[in-house]
Amino acid sequence: MAAAVLEAIAPALQERHYEQLAKIMDLCELESPNPRALEDWPHALHLLSHIYNKNWSDARFLWKRIPGAVKQNNPELEAVWRLLQYYWSRQYQGIWQALQAYQWSPQLQPVVEALAIKTREELMELIGFAYSTVAPSKVASICGMTEAEALNVCQAQGWEYDAATGMLMVGLAWTVPGPMRVFGSLH
Repeated sequence: MAAAVLEAIAPALQERHYEQLAKIMDLCELESPNPRALEDWPHALHLLSHIYNKNWSDARFLWKRIPGAVKQNNPELEAVWRLLQYYWSRQYQGIWQALQAYQWSPQLQPVVEALAIKTREELMELIGFAYSTVAPSKVASICGMTEAEALNVCQAQGWEYDAATGMLMVGLAWTVPGPMRVFGSLH
């Protein structure tokens, strides 16, 4: 069964259309004539794809459907589950620790990297809307980077740094101008 699923998602993986993975895998699961399809399944990738799309409820229900024996014998699946728990509870430091603490398989590594970039972009946008001034250390802790990296990224986005106060002034009506290429070099 896993081979058929991997074949179905191969084009999306190759094209880096990670937002399509969950839908394809959900459809494969639903259309499977085998009631035990989830015993031989790329569980970690399926769960990670729901996290990528912010479908945290779908991810939790998928977790409940995964057989217990599979959960116990798959450290990568457990690492993705831990990651989901951090996303669900909005524990940003935990997200970055979970992303960096595990040695991801070659199959999951590109999705994890894309998830990290996407998460940083979304969190930077959230910070831009939530704060008018913010400390670089706050940005660093929320976005999983060093203070120096946070300062550089923020300044590259047009935020001004006031050395006297040690604070960043967020630009007015700040929005993400497409993909923030700055994050790709943080790995």
